[in-house]
Amino acid sequence: MTITTVARPRVDSSSRSAILALARIEGRLMLRHPAPWIGLALTVWLALTSVDNDSWASAAYEDVLTSVSLLLIGVSVSSIYAFAREHTPVSEDAPVRPAQRSAARLLGGLSLVALMAVVIGMGAVWLRVRGGVRLGDEPGRTEHAYYTAPELLQPILLAAFAVALGAAAVHLLRHKIASLIVVFLYWFVFGAWYWIFNLGAMRWVTTMQIQPLFVKIEPANTDPATFPSTWRLSAPGVDQDGWERLVISPGLAAWHDVYLIALTTLAIAIAVPSRFRRPLAIVGSLLAVAAVVMQQSVTP
Repeated sequence: MTITTVARPRVDSSSRSAILALARIEGRLMLRHPAPWIGLALTVWLALTSVDNDSWASAAYEDVLTSVSLLLIGVSVSSIYAFAREHTPVSEDAPVRPAQRSAARLLGGLSLVALMAVVIGMGAVWLRVRGGVRLGDEPGRTEHAYYTAPELLQPILLAAFAVALGAAAVHLLRHKIASLIVVFLYWFVFGAWYWIFNLGAMRWVTTMQIQPLFVKIEPANTDPATFPSTWRLSAPGVDQDGWERLVISPGLAAWHDVYLIALTTLAIAIAVPSRFRRPLAIVGSLLAVAAVVMQQSVTP
């Protein structure tokens, strides 16, 4: 009696070469898509029009960073068009399997993450050259506020999540138009209405966390001239009864960056059909819980 053994498929050097070759092709195709560049143009326009906004104490500080939501829409749209090609029939003799093609497209999506990194880097240099942005009300006001490193890292991680989100959407919905509508609404809600999701405990689980934090000063009728000169203040107005302190917390931003990594891991677990799906989902869930707990612990 002859016993026939079937070897398990594995990724050999030729398969790895095919994956990397496909990743390079997908990366170029994603960058050639008009959506990221339209989003980039709109982001630059919104940032330039927001940098001198003084509608409220932290308007410019918040709006300049939030402007990247327009580029994030373009990133997700480009990702959807790339991953929609997975529904095109491929020969069984193709050099890479479906899971490997998905992984290659995710690697190709790093080109869009790199684009975001370049934009953030150039934006940070531009802010340094112009002397920062306005933050606070008199007497606790500065014209030279700068973003911390964890805050600048957030848009880059959001770009990685935007790629994975587009992939997950088209995998679940299996329809390009439906996926486009979902991701557009997602980024519009979390971008245009970011302030709704940055209240209380919601700031720990929202996608786009925008600082500063508004910390109430007690008693409310305290003379602002008695506050430390290093405090950035928000004056009493329609939305607040007394003075509030504007706090920038690099620790909170750093742990939220970890939370974004967890969200990206969960989205990849949905998007890539492979034996790694369950481990990725477990790791992403545990990391998300840990990041939320740590954000709570460092919130002023």
